[in-house]
Amino acid sequence: MVFCLFLSYSSTGQRSVFYNVENLFYPEWDSINPDREFMPEGSKDWTFPKYYSRLQRLSKVILSLSDSNYQAPAIIGFAEIEEARVLDDLIHRTALTKIPYQYIHYESPDRRGIDVALIYRKDVFRLIDSKTLRFHWPEQPDYRSRDMLYAQFEDSLHRSWHFVFCHWPSRYGGQQSSEPKRMAAAKILSGFLDSLELEADELLLIMGDFNDEAHNRSLQYLSCDSCQTPLLNLMEGRTVSKGSHRYKGEWAYLDQILIRPEMQKWTIACEAFAPSFLLEDESKLPGKKPRRAFKGPFFGSGYSDHLPVYIDLIIKTQPLLD
Repeated sequence: MVFCLFLSYSSTGQRSVFYNVENLFYPEWDSINPDREFMPEGSKDWTFPKYYSRLQRLSKVILSLSDSNYQAPAIIGFAEIEEARVLDDLIHRTALTKIPYQYIHYESPDRRGIDVALIYRKDVFRLIDSKTLRFHWPEQPDYRSRDMLYAQFEDSLHRSWHFVFCHWPSRYGGQQSSEPKRMAAAKILSGFLDSLELEADELLLIMGDFNDEAHNRSLQYLSCDSCQTPLLNLMEGRTVSKGSHRYKGEWAYLDQILIRPEMQKWTIACEAFAPSFLLEDESKLPGKKPRRAFKGPFFGSGYSDHLPVYIDLIIKTQPLLD
């Protein structure tokens, strides 16, 4: 449990979110990502009415993630976004249109044609820089996966915020046999963070679907005491009865949030967002699971096979290291 002492310094509250939205594809052929599965004539029978229904559902999730002051999240990182048109429609053709969101998206070489992206509130953050971190696995140089997405912002207090949103290689083939790919991603991320050479008052958040748990080698690599830029994983040690993803009846935090250790004193909440409308009964096992958007080839009444994760920070005007 994290306790927060409210001091006399001026402060600003902020909610940051990460959400793997499960195959959010535009229902039209794309020469960059020639995936024919998510098209009207494809195996998913993916039509524009279904697409716009998904966008409306996702906007409902985002608005439900508003904080106690009814403020929509300041920033939301996404996994499994196909292209920029999806983000443009999400912020301009749903209930989000009244919120001053702007998106950041780069095409990555992922084999499935899915990318990491983000939207942020222009009334909260001013964009300073953004770029991708290209995945490279020396053992198989031709292996392609999602890029990580880095963005730097400045807030109203002129404080610098650094975000990296991740969707690391999957566990396809088994956790142990696929682990070297995620170790490669961890080393890429760690090297990039070291290159930032952050000042004491700069904030750093790493959020994403890591396809590993906090105790696995890839995440432990980022938290080692000997790291030049050590990170605190806020999902480490959480109860196994909760999580962001459920597989064969077992919950796990595959979606996690890591911060600079000095930021823990300003962290007042860090959870998986699990309202009842995002959950459904397991068919053959006791308990609930995320209400996913697709069941085999069929588009259902759900949202995603992952739950969003979020962090609330109360930011003081005194430096991190005081």
